[in-house]
Amino acid sequence: MSEREEPKVEIVKDPNYRTIIVNGVIGGHRPGFFEVIIYSEEMIAEDTLATLRPEPSKIRVRRILQCRLIIDPVQAKSLAKWLIQHVLEYEKVFGKITTPDEAKPPSTRGLSV
Repeated sequence: MSEREEPKVEIVKDPNYRTIIVNGVIGGHRPGFFEVIIYSEEMIAEDTLATLRPEPSKIRVRRILQCRLIIDPVQAKSLAKWLIQHVLEYEKVFGKITTPDEAKPPSTRGLSV
């Protein structure tokens, strides 16, 4: 039996290929697929900085919907497994990642209101 050559894979970047900084995702699942909307956020500080004394209450956040992913269940499971593996490896090197819901609220001891 002769060895079969594996087909060569040609890599082509889509003209719309880009890097996205992900600040959040929202989505869910439906019969046959998972749906994920990826968004990023940026601080809008122009109004805050337009006065001699910056007013933090005037800071706004712009949320930008970057893309919508439709993922079949097999790929969703594969992606979840890949992410978990890489998060565990990351934490071995850099330490535990604390999510906002795990973070301890800052101490208010010594502060007067």
